[in-house]
Amino acid sequence: MNKEWIKETNELLEDWEAQRQALRDKYDQLAIELIDLDQLIQAGHEMISAYMKKHASEPTTPSNINLESLANKSYPQMLIEIAKQSNGILNVSDTVDILLKANIGNEKQIRHNIDTALSRSRNHFARIGRGQYRFTNNIQSKKKEEEKTKERSGLREAIIDLKEKNPQMTSKEVLNYLILSGFDFKGRRPASAVNLTWGYLGYAKEGKQQSLLG
Repeated sequence: MNKEWIKETNELLEDWEAQRQALRDKYDQLAIELIDLDQLIQAGHEMISAYMKKHASEPTTPSNINLESLANKSYPQMLIEIAKQSNGILNVSDTVDILLKANIGNEKQIRHNIDTALSRSRNHFARIGRGQYRFTNNIQSKKKEEEKTKERSGLREAIIDLKEKNPQMTSKEVLNYLILSGFDFKGRRPASAVNLTWGYLGYAKEGKQQSLLG
């Protein structure tokens, strides 16, 4: 049994627990701030809608939407595309006219599908008035999540690459190599991060088997 690895792994788990609690506290605070911001944004859009209605200038979707950009897209994708070409605003009645022009279906079908798509796309659209929605882009946050996933897998890929090139390398040798080569551990403790990944990849068991065979 590798007691040193277990000890360092437990220390790493304690760090993660502390980080999770700190993030949970931040999340709670950010959740409150997000609610306040959502209310401000909603109020702002309602003020604009009321002003434009008072002056008989309802926001409309441009009539020059590129119909070819809607080809081979699902309803949620078409609504997003139309909103992107309309400064982020989706007017349902105008959208119906656009989809009729694109020969997507009849008016009844189109209205039904738009309502269904909007109800399933709450992360992308926020209602700002009767028949009017604002497109809220969540693509950037998804990209950030993908980047974080790539960052987390970077150490694993580095260790696998080193072991494939040098099967006899030990965890300490890999650790020293990564430190000397300037590997970015993303704020984690190098020794703990390497040891945990080493065990996860099964190299700790491999080392034990080699020592028994020796």
